[in-house]
Amino acid sequence: MILTFGTAFRPRFLKMTPQERDTEFFKSPIPRRAEYKRDVVNNGLDSPYVREALAHHQKLFAWMEEALARGPYLAGNSYSLAECAVIPYLLRLELLRLNALWDRRAGIADWWHRMRARESTQTSIFARMTEADWAPFRNLQSDPWPKVQELLNAA
Repeated sequence: MILTFGTAFRPRFLKMTPQERDTEFFKSPIPRRAEYKRDVVNNGLDSPYVREALAHHQKLFAWMEEALARGPYLAGNSYSLAECAVIPYLLRLELLRLNALWDRRAGIADWWHRMRARESTQTSIFARMTEADWAPFRNLQSDPWPKVQELLNAA
């Protein structure tokens, strides 16, 4: 969510007045989420919440690498709810052009290639995505990877 609001969704929010943005942010049932959204829309990838989100992603990737060293799937030898839980995260990062976060991690890159190619992934995710779903990611104003790489190197 944080990386998405700091990149793909940010231009739409910046076109709104501050009052319109706050109205949208406060629709969240979790007040802290409104704070995250406001900060990353206002500050983009310079928000401190972005660094925190990237640290969480790095932990996820470390866990995935460890799990995939033991078997072809995240919870062993077969597709499980673990895949269902993680696929949306990698898909969102890919849509944000941030797949370089795991490209050098061979186990994760292989796993993602296999998950992406699954018929169930194709029919339940990609076939259901509408043009409105794709639009924010097709129109990213700039490539976020250089800034993300800078943040990772500074961590």
